[in-house]
Amino acid sequence: MKTTNLPVKKTALLALLTAVSLTACSPGSTETAGGPAGTGGAAASAAASPAPASGTAASQNAEPTASANPAQIQTRLADFQLISETEGFAWGETNGSLRLYRTDDGGRNWTLLHPWDDTVKSGAPLAGGSLYFLDARHGWTAAANDGRQAVTAYTADGGRSWTRSTLDKPTSAAGLSFADPLHGWMLTSSDAAMGKSEKTLYGTDNGGKDWKPLTSVSMDKPAPGTLPLSGHASGMTFRDTGNGWIALAGNEEKPVLYRTRDGGKTWNSVPMKLPQELNDSSVTLDGAPVFFKDDSRKGWIPVQTLNGSTDSRDAYVTEDGGETWTYKRTGMQNNLAFADSLHGWGFKNKVLHATSDGGGTWNPVPADPVLTDTLKANPNVIRMGFATPQTGWLLLGSEDGKKSKLLKTSDAGKHWTLL
Repeated sequence: MKTTNLPVKKTALLALLTAVSLTACSPGSTETAGGPAGTGGAAASAAASPAPASGTAASQNAEPTASANPAQIQTRLADFQLISETEGFAWGETNGSLRLYRTDDGGRNWTLLHPWDDTVKSGAPLAGGSLYFLDARHGWTAAANDGRQAVTAYTADGGRSWTRSTLDKPTSAAGLSFADPLHGWMLTSSDAAMGKSEKTLYGTDNGGKDWKPLTSVSMDKPAPGTLPLSGHASGMTFRDTGNGWIALAGNEEKPVLYRTRDGGKTWNSVPMKLPQELNDSSVTLDGAPVFFKDDSRKGWIPVQTLNGSTDSRDAYVTEDGGETWTYKRTGMQNNLAFADSLHGWGFKNKVLHATSDGGGTWNPVPADPVLTDTLKANPNVIRMGFATPQTGWLLLGSEDGKKSKLLKTSDAGKHWTLL
């Protein structure tokens, strides 16, 4: 996977040579900033903006940073977010620091991006956890700096430049979601103990420049209309500026979903009925609710079901915009992915399966030699995602966790190429 540098403008120096106004231009020079390949360049700092009101985040601008990028991605990838047929982001970590890459040509070439400088150790976040892209231009991430302060960064130009903010207290981001480029939410948690954690939900109405607390629950002040202390967030989704959902997983081993109708100020539990035969099984929500672009009233939540010795990946589905949810068996054993309300993919017995009727039936996809060979050395399915019913990415990892392979299909999983 080749990596390209960010463009830097050439400059010309005009010099006055004679009294008759003869001019000449000196040769242009190209500049690059940042450290050597694989080290990650430090972002240039800018003056801080005026401090916001109490309880909000203070913003700082970070100018674009170009670095001497490696010829290939020089890190084990941990996750990705596929935006379109040609655009996507993939990332991992090196020595505790985030390595974030962008492609605009379907994975043929990559650009190394720099949300943080070397004072921030963000690790490799999960998509939708502490790193989230709304589209190819707008993205947000959160981490902790060397002073253990919670810091956020956002971009409005696809990662070429980032603006940073500092939250009002030490905490860690557990979920990010945006309804549009301006309105977003960040769930943070801290002080986890005995399956419980304090939670605070922040909101922004200016694209992440400022974050204001909307609701919180602490060990000494649980209250009605707030999120529960028990469980940790496995995913958060806001469909618009009013309606949002948070999936929780924890020691209860039952599906727990909370919903807001007022933009995150108050929350209430959503009934999640189980088939009677699964009452004694462990059924947990394994990600954020997803609403389909082709039919926004339909959506799904990934589920992990442990029933005796069987470990399957199933779903809760909705057909009324998230008002009610119904458990749906898939029989798949690894990461599920849907491109729309009809087309989905999953693995069973290390064989890729696909559905074209919304999960009603699943059929094996004819074996592809590239996928088969890659799975032998990298059997762990880390993430699978599809931008369209034809175009998808698949991230595989080795059993020892030291290697990863990113693959792409352009024909609904029939054939795969290594990126």
